[in-house]
Amino acid sequence: MELVPSALAVDPGRLGSMKVHLTNSGAEPCDVAVEVPSPDRDWSWVHPESCSVTPGEEVVVAVFFKPACGPHPTAGTHTVDIVARASGGDVAAAQGQGTVDVGPFVDAVGTLHPMVAYDPMASSYTFNLENRGNVPVTATLSTDDPSGGLELHVQPTRVSAEPGETATATVQVQARKKLKRGEQTYRVCVLAEVEGGSDLRIEGAFRQQGLKKAK
Repeated sequence: MELVPSALAVDPGRLGSMKVHLTNSGAEPCDVAVEVPSPDRDWSWVHPESCSVTPGEEVVVAVFFKPACGPHPTAGTHTVDIVARASGGDVAAAQGQGTVDVGPFVDAVGTLHPMVAYDPMASSYTFNLENRGNVPVTATLSTDDPSGGLELHVQPTRVSAEPGETATATVQVQARKKLKRGEQTYRVCVLAEVEGGSDLRIEGAFRQQGLKKAK
């Protein structure tokens, strides 16, 4: 078995391929099935999956790689063991090893929970930074109060998440003044400066309740 090329670079969402050259050096025809490792089968496949090789002849099959725009596979170099098995047998008739260098993909999403909080004076939120990319992400967090009627604090001010994981921070909200009656709605904004990615602005609401209920 020979892989051409044996090293390949592919960006997430793009398609790349290797050619697998199989030569039958025996005296009998051989039916073989070409396989990629099970962990890699969600982003790679073989065509055709099986073929017949006559003595002294060579056939070529293609192995395609298309990394998803998501956490798997992670960015970096992946070693891929390609195996050709004789029909009806578990023993490898031939095997080869190639490498696929997956390019980086940065995709971070922020959310606030709850989106809306109710209280006469104060409340807390959980900020979630979900890493949907294939590289670790780090973000610096800050807050913004467009109305000037709130005191906002976020801790920690710097969070990191591995591919497919979510980092959290706590946002504390305190109204600057008491509200006697009715209800006042304020916007609660969290800003996330994502290293190597787009900055995020996540908005929720704090609905301050009056201390006296309407009769």
